[in-house]
Amino acid sequence: MFVTLVALPPEVSEEVERGILESDTGRNCQILRVPLAGTLPAVISEGLIVLWDDGGLLSELCTSCQRLNALRGVPRTHLVVLTNRAPVEADALAEAGADECLPAPGTHWGVRLASLRRRLWALSEGDATPTPSLHEVTDRARLESQWVLADRMASIGTLAAGVAHEINNPLSYVSSNLSYLRELLSQPELSHDQLMELREVVAEAQEGAGRVSAIVRDLRTFSRADEELHGPVDMVHVVDGALRLLRNQLGLVARLTCTLEPVLPVHGNEARLTQIVVNLLLNALQALPDRAPEENRLRVSLRASSSRHVELEVSDNGHGMAPDVQRRIFDPFFSTRPVGEGTGLGLSISLTLVQAMGGRIEVSSAPGWGSTFRIVLPTQAAGQTEGVEPAPLPEPAAVRIRRRLLLIDDEPSVGNSVSRLVRDVYEIHVVQDAREALRLLSMGERFDAILCDVMMPGMSGLDFVVELERLAPDLALRTGLMTGGAFTAQAREFVGRRTRGLLEKPFERERLCTFVEHLFQ
Repeated sequence: MFVTLVALPPEVSEEVERGILESDTGRNCQILRVPLAGTLPAVISEGLIVLWDDGGLLSELCTSCQRLNALRGVPRTHLVVLTNRAPVEADALAEAGADECLPAPGTHWGVRLASLRRRLWALSEGDATPTPSLHEVTDRARLESQWVLADRMASIGTLAAGVAHEINNPLSYVSSNLSYLRELLSQPELSHDQLMELREVVAEAQEGAGRVSAIVRDLRTFSRADEELHGPVDMVHVVDGALRLLRNQLGLVARLTCTLEPVLPVHGNEARLTQIVVNLLLNALQALPDRAPEENRLRVSLRASSSRHVELEVSDNGHGMAPDVQRRIFDPFFSTRPVGEGTGLGLSISLTLVQAMGGRIEVSSAPGWGSTFRIVLPTQAAGQTEGVEPAPLPEPAAVRIRRRLLLIDDEPSVGNSVSRLVRDVYEIHVVQDAREALRLLSMGERFDAILCDVMMPGMSGLDFVVELERLAPDLALRTGLMTGGAFTAQAREFVGRRTRGLLEKPFERERLCTFVEHLFQ
């Protein structure tokens, strides 16, 4: 049985949930909290619906009832309004679609659920209400997926200028330092001071490359397609990544205060969570007036609200929202910005994604005072822990036997750089074509492990693994793939099922050697 709580204040929601779950009928109910009546993403096919009366205009409450009545399957649902209005106003709510009006927080929830269950059984036997076809459900899921993607692409367009700035800054001193390094090394001899400066130049170039790598990694996380993969996610890492993507915009517009407490991992999808945080940050930036950056304040905080929930809060001191705007902010395509300056999907999609991960969004706002968006997400359930981290491997230098590693990558520079990193540890053979690697193996060449790029012309890394399984199945078990670009969910599933893992570029020596040692085991 499903129960949907619409616009209930947190303390009332908790009391209603307690009353439902304590009853025999409601013990196994699935309860969904929806912050506003206009934010329901799809049809409510069956179950109990509870709507809160905030004491506003009767006409607005009747509109909410009408909206819910239009979304629900009336014979298979029961709509309760928690209200203290007079009987004549309760009659108006009934005309608008309410089945029952109760004073908050309501009682005897088990009785209503049992009555609704009997009605559902009777309808099932008589087949009174047709259920949505598989085609309809699939089309709706596809549409929601397209909305999520459209919102993400719009966000990437907004991020583009800031990301370019964040990449070009470190790239400029990486390039200049490399040019200076080349000049130094062209001299026949270097003084002690020049050697010291050389170390500083290399360290700065490494730091800049690390900054570029972090930005690319955050963008890849933001845009990757493995939408349905849920697992433990570090929210501190998610928020840090979103802030890095928006660092330039934030610095130009507002003064940021960030408080990120260590919290338990949440159960969700990293790409979707990053999209949610980016949407909230962009929404806050767009709500700030045109004034000096030091006058605009943006606050981001992450904390544990309980042992089972994590709370992320994004606050601004911008224009704020009037009650009529606040009631519509989660409606798809609703936007207060000028035409052409936004899709109106960001908050609607964020709500859908949060609810899909078992969480909720709460909003408080007032004109002239700013807005606060609060996301509450469940932590990773006990027993749903991530795979145990492998024990630290011994330093590669301690390996006594020089084992043979075959590296396959169509970029000669990659092969050269990897060879320089590990040639003192492994005997490494590099080829640029997977078909050439298969030819060597068929001629009797022996290797202890293989590291192969995924995206290559002619034969991809995935195709190579399939051929290798036929040619040398034992060696296929000691083969790992590496990639520097986007990776589909299907390809990631292939890697997890048929290879020893995936190494993402760029990588430093320690991570490369750790990965290779894992292949040897």
